[in-house]
Amino acid sequence: KIGIIGGTGLDDPDILEGRTEKYVTTPFGTPSDALILGKIKNVDCVLLARHGRHHTIVPSNVNYRANIWALKEENCSHVLVTTACGSLREEIQPGDLVIIDQFIDRTTKRHCTFYDGQQLPGVCHIPMAEPFCTKTREV
Repeated sequence: KIGIIGGTGLDDPDILEGRTEKYVTTPFGTPSDALILGKIKNVDCVLLARHGRHHTIVPSNVNYRANIWALKEENCSHVLVTTACGSLREEIQPGDLVIIDQFIDRTTKRHCTFYDGQQLPGVCHIPMAEPFCTKTREV
C-alpha cells in the first residue's frame, strides 16, 4: 500500500478509483485531513492532502508526525511526497519534475522527531545525511 502526501497540485482525490474517506486520530493529534483510500492502476493507495483539502494549513503548522503515523497505521509500506518549491541549481527551471535526494527545510515551529521523550519512550538522534530511500528513488 502506497501513501501519497500531496502538496499543492497533487492532492486531488479524483486520481483514486473506488475512493473512501477515513478520519483518524493519532497519538500526535489529527492528520492534515481525512485519509482518502482507493486504488491507482490496481495498487492500494492512501492520499493525504498535506495542507488540507481546502489548503488551510501553512507549512509550519502541518502536523507531520500525525500524518506519517496515520499512514503507518494504515499499513502503507512506502510514502511518496510531492512538493512545489524552488531549487538552488540554475539548470532546474519552474515546471521541471525532479526526484530529490536532499533538501533544506525552512519550516519552523514544528516538531522534528517522533522521539522527543513524550509520546514514545526515549530520545533518539535520527541521521539526515540520506533523507530519502535510494531504492524508491531509483524506481
